Amino acid sequence: MNINTILLLFLVIAAYSNLYLTFNKTKKKKKTRLPISSKEWREKVEEENFKSWLSKSKRVKNK
Repeated sequence: MNINTILLLFLVIAAYSNLYLTFNKTKKKKKTRLPISSKEWREKVEEENFKSWLSKSKRVKNK
């Protein structure tokens, strides 16, 4: 066997092991579930901002 053949074999083994470890890592990674979705959070913030604006506009009208 030629030295180039041996080095090529090691390179192929390293590439396949890297590919295996990468796929194995992505399979194990779990997505974290947030307690509230971004849409619900946005609606909550918009509702709070609207209530704040409404109360401020009432105070301005009363003055």
